[in-house]
Amino acid sequence: MDILEIFFITILGFSIVSNFLSIPGNFIIFLNTVWYGIATDFNEFSFSFLITLFIVAFTVELLEYFIIAFGARKYGASRLGVVGAILGGIGGGISGFFFSPVFGALVGGFAGVIVGTLTIELLRGKNIREAGNATLGALLGRVGGLTVKAIGSVTMVFIVANKMFM
Repeated sequence: MDILEIFFITILGFSIVSNFLSIPGNFIIFLNTVWYGIATDFNEFSFSFLITLFIVAFTVELLEYFIIAFGARKYGASRLGVVGAILGGIGGGISGFFFSPVFGALVGGFAGVIVGTLTIELLRGKNIREAGNATLGALLGRVGGLTVKAIGSVTMVFIVANKMFM
């Protein structure tokens, strides 16, 4: 195994962890695979494989936000509350990253969902119970979305590694 493969595998490992840091890890897998393909003259990966990998990455990333929206709406969040949950989760993950790269980003992402949803719903005139229910739904959606995203990234890494080493 040469240095190129070690670097490629290291980035694949980071991409799985990065999903919990509010970083789109599935796109990192895709970009890393494109980079490796360029570095090896596309001996391992075909263009159609890369297109398929991009579609999977895009779908899984998008699915995370749909799951957050579904959870929030199911528990009574308004459309603006859903937007608050998504933007709060992204902003919280990014700001939490500066306090502690792993733990802070994870906690910040969840805190951002709470603050974003709760703030919007209270500003829209809902009582604390209704806003709390909407926030719970957004949190459940966040957990579901991260779960789907993590499963997607592990699957993508497995497929890429299988294509590379088999």
